[in-house]
Amino acid sequence: MVSLSGIAFFWYKNRSREPLSPTEPGTMGQGRASDKNTEEEKKTKFNWTVWEDPAGFSFEYPKETTINNHPEDKENYAWLELTKEGSKGKIAIFCKDSQHNNIDQWAKKDKEVSAGNSLNTTIASASAKKVALGEGKEIAAFIDPDAVIYTIKLIPENETYWQEIYRRILSSFKLIPLEGETQETFSNWMEGFNTSGADVVEPVEVIE
Repeated sequence: MVSLSGIAFFWYKNRSREPLSPTEPGTMGQGRASDKNTEEEKKTKFNWTVWEDPAGFSFEYPKETTINNHPEDKENYAWLELTKEGSKGKIAIFCKDSQHNNIDQWAKKDKEVSAGNSLNTTIASASAKKVALGEGKEIAAFIDPDAVIYTIKLIPENETYWQEIYRRILSSFKLIPLEGETQETFSNWMEGFNTSGADVVEPVEVIE
């Protein structure tokens, strides 16, 4: 991050943007949502909608939860916390510069996850890791071509309520254009994000 004349700018190696709040004042937790109403979704107990973040990603989440986008945060591209009134559990999502060259190195050297039980999976068509942290906690992560890491952490606090939400976030997580980025620029960037030939497997939803 750099500051010019009091204005802070974040940059990706091949993508640039000025940080913007994902929501207008007074609409925290709504995001830029679009209603979802497929047959599959009707079978669940949640009313699913979509969060589109200016940091360049989207995912599905229940309208019954609230998203705090931490507008005071100046260190990360994104920091989101999903909570629900009356619930102790939550899900935290971070998007920030990675301190590791690849996701395998992250799983081995990151202090929080190195002692956990990890497995290979895919998120947003990228090679990813899911790591069991104990006490029902779990974290999933992948790194994009610009060495930006995306982490999704489940903190259930013994509440099964959050398990389905966590799985849905992982399965629906996508990379999208940054705030103000053209579709052409994004598509050109995504051409370098080719996971063919990578050591990936189908997602596994349960870690013993």
